[in-house]
Amino acid sequence: MYKSISRINAFTASDFQKRARMRLPFILAEYLDGGAYQESTLRANEADFKALHLQQTVMRDVSNINLKTRLFGQEYAMPVGLAPIGFAGMMRRRGEVQAAQVAEHVNIPYCVSTMGVCSVDEVATNTQKPFWFQLYMLRDRGVVRAILERAKQA
Repeated sequence: MYKSISRINAFTASDFQKRARMRLPFILAEYLDGGAYQESTLRANEADFKALHLQQTVMRDVSNINLKTRLFGQEYAMPVGLAPIGFAGMMRRRGEVQAAQVAEHVNIPYCVSTMGVCSVDEVATNTQKPFWFQLYMLRDRGVVRAILERAKQA
């Protein structure tokens, strides 16, 4: 179904980025790393993330930590989810379906992209739990309504 994260041998975002650059065609790796327009929001987000400093604590009992959270009436294992990635199916065969299955397995939210290679119908057919849907607004509101109706039915 999906590869265990422990067999990937990547531990940081940078490790995953390097692995992706080794495995993906250049254009797909650039798509994943890039941002829109002059990438100013991307740079600001990266700077904000680098400014965060986690305080390490050692010798603490973490066996009873509960990260469960409730979002939109659903209980999840932790307040983290898999965000939509357009064309994920180009990065990995059936990428959207595999991502949704992993999210379901570890009980975190998953959001399908409007620009997914796999349809919302295919994701729904291969999962049991509800997932979220990211909508790109289009000029043709009739098309938008049709997309939303299809997502709702899925």
